[in-house]
Amino acid sequence: MLFADAPPPPPAQDAARAAVVCVKAEGRRPLQFSGKLEGKRPQPGAFDLPLKPGVEQCNNLLRSKIAAWTLTVNTPGFTPCRLPAPEFGQRVVYSAKASARGLSCAPIHKSPIGAWKK
Repeated sequence: MLFADAPPPPPAQDAARAAVVCVKAEGRRPLQFSGKLEGKRPQPGAFDLPLKPGVEQCNNLLRSKIAAWTLTVNTPGFTPCRLPAPEFGQRVVYSAKASARGLSCAPIHKSPIGAWKK
């Protein structure tokens, strides 16, 4: 039932201005998920998040016209994995695992974000 005086729904956030990156840690080794905007000047939005095994750790990335996102997963004693920044308007999930062969990261899921999400 609709009410005549009900406020209209809020406008959908412009999904093309944001992206969501998630990392799911596998294994027992402690991993860190880090990101920062690389530009000519220091930019806001840098993060360094601990990863828990089996849990997706997500972060929203906002688009910048003057800088690009650098995303990494690291742990002491291993070469960090560099994650490609996703297309804006997308949600990407990566898996990260440290093993005897080293630290490996791979995309496992990609989907659109926003009001047009299926």
